[in-house]
Amino acid sequence: MARDYYEILGVSKDASEAEIKKAYRKLAHTYHPDKKGGDEAKFKEVNEAYQTLSDPQKRQQYNQFGSNYQQATGGAGGFSGFGGAQGFSFDDIFGQTGFSFGGGGFEDVFSDVFGAGGSRGGSRRQTRGRDIELAVDISLEEAYTGISKSIDLDLNTTCEACDGTGAEGKKTKQCPTCRGNGYVEQQVRTMLGTFNQRVTCSTCQGKGTIPESNCKSCQGTGVKRQKKSIKIEIPKGIANGQTLEMRGEGEAAPYGGAKGNIYIHISVKPNKKFERRGDDIYLTQDIVYTTAVLGGDVDVETLAGELNLKIPRHTQSGEVFRLREKGMPHLQSRGYGDMYVTIRITTPRHISRRAQQLLKDLQSEGM
Repeated sequence: MARDYYEILGVSKDASEAEIKKAYRKLAHTYHPDKKGGDEAKFKEVNEAYQTLSDPQKRQQYNQFGSNYQQATGGAGGFSGFGGAQGFSFDDIFGQTGFSFGGGGFEDVFSDVFGAGGSRGGSRRQTRGRDIELAVDISLEEAYTGISKSIDLDLNTTCEACDGTGAEGKKTKQCPTCRGNGYVEQQVRTMLGTFNQRVTCSTCQGKGTIPESNCKSCQGTGVKRQKKSIKIEIPKGIANGQTLEMRGEGEAAPYGGAKGNIYIHISVKPNKKFERRGDDIYLTQDIVYTTAVLGGDVDVETLAGELNLKIPRHTQSGEVFRLREKGMPHLQSRGYGDMYVTIRITTPRHISRRAQQLLKDLQSEGM
């Protein structure tokens, strides 16, 4: 029996979309195979669970049919009915019960029944390259300034020898199976009748052409497995848990298909000195008793460096000073958050005899 998707992500069945997303990012970060101690099998399991539960329609079907929901629903992805109806049930045709669908468009059904493009034009569908997910840890200081990181990956890349065509010398000829159309026609019988079906040509993968001779470097696939260094630009102001997307930078697809994407899940490590709340920064600053009573200047550390903070007379422990625009930069916009400095008055552990006498004199005067 397949494992329960909710159990895999460690969430309850009534978990919100935000809770599901948060659980996924945490587990993806833990099990990512590119990370030391990662687990590829568990990462795939977590990803499979998230792909279902993050989609409201798939989640509804999963809750009804379990992990076999795709077979139970025919892989159709849901009916929206005819003429704009909100739902469609097999009861309407066969008088049967037990199956009902809501959500997606009726055209989705025809896409599955008729193959790539159905009877509506025979569009060519090519395999898309695999998406890559990475977990990257950065410091709060790096989140403040932004940073570039280079990560080495082992992935399918476009074959340079044939430029992804799969053809030796990039020389191609018309596909004899589909005669250059990229698809072939078949007849298929379904519960709705017999239809002409246009399916992607398996010989040319929908391109309409095939190599005159296969590329010797990639054996005609158009891709090669090799190491590649990816440069990641992490913008300033990014927050813990946010995800960056690099479109078209993922794995190359065989036979000239579109490249996948790269998704970078950012984890900002906690800072011992500063606390971040949104784009504001919070700091506790220690001062001595005499500075609190008489006033003075103290050097306060910020993410941009030290600055001088004037402490007025009679400052109390716990008072908060606001330093405008000394917090985190706003992501992809101008300006900064603020910094809030909480004063903490410290008591010396050891004082001289003269200091003790002075304090006694002050005490006798009611201070």
